[in-house]
Amino acid sequence: MKHIISKFLGLGLALSISAAAHAKPSVNDVQQCQAIIDFTIERVSSVKKYDKTDVDAVVSGLKTYEAFLQSEHVDPGLLVFTNGDKAAANDYQTQIDTFKGQMVTGLKVRHPQAQIFTDQAVAINNCYSAAPMGADKTEMMKTALETIIKLAKQG
Repeated sequence: MKHIISKFLGLGLALSISAAAHAKPSVNDVQQCQAIIDFTIERVSSVKKYDKTDVDAVVSGLKTYEAFLQSEHVDPGLLVFTNGDKAAANDYQTQIDTFKGQMVTGLKVRHPQAQIFTDQAVAINNCYSAAPMGADKTEMMKTALETIIKLAKQG
């Protein structure tokens, strides 16, 4: 397994790119990742003091990753779970979206301050380690995570 390890401003986060097969994370795990991503996108976009270029780098990277999680993990996982029943999969997706919204609300309660925290970068990095995109997207995610940490250090 090949790993790229980067010291993200002293936190020692690692992005993993691997040609080896990863065990697919559960739909539940992925929905938690998506909730953290949704919260982080919403929060970073709402803090006025953050540089627009930095915000755009975070939002772009996280939206790309969230779309990957949906198309590569959630959608196929729900179809497997429902034995190919697309209507049932759509019903479950509605439930997942509701639960993700509740998780985002919980994160807002936990982090009411108008800022980003390194917790978000660590959580997203953990998600990425469990469900990485292709090697061609690793640099984009590295940039997004480094930028989240940079913004967290600004307060």
